[in-house]
Amino acid sequence: SSGINAEYGGKLSLTVERHYQDEEKEMVEDTTDNIISIMQRILRKIKHIKSEQKYYKEREAQFRTVSYATSARVIWYGIITALTVVSTGCFMVHNMKSFFIKKKIV
Repeated sequence: SSGINAEYGGKLSLTVERHYQDEEKEMVEDTTDNIISIMQRILRKIKHIKSEQKYYKEREAQFRTVSYATSARVIWYGIITALTVVSTGCFMVHNMKSFFIKKKIV
């Protein structure tokens, strides 16, 4: 604030306030607070996404393990079934051959 003496004998007082700087500081602080809150929200979302990705990777690994185990079982089941069919066929041929030899048909 400053005082100015005029020639007419009165005193003129002039006060200059700088509210706009305070408002500007408030706007900057508000903007900073908004940016900080947005960044915190983004960081929370990123953490959530990372935890979901970790969960889905674990589920995928479990599924892969189960799939490989199931495939291995199916292969072994097929091998055992094939061996059973072949051995049963060989047994039947042997029995039929011995039957026909005993009956003197062959």
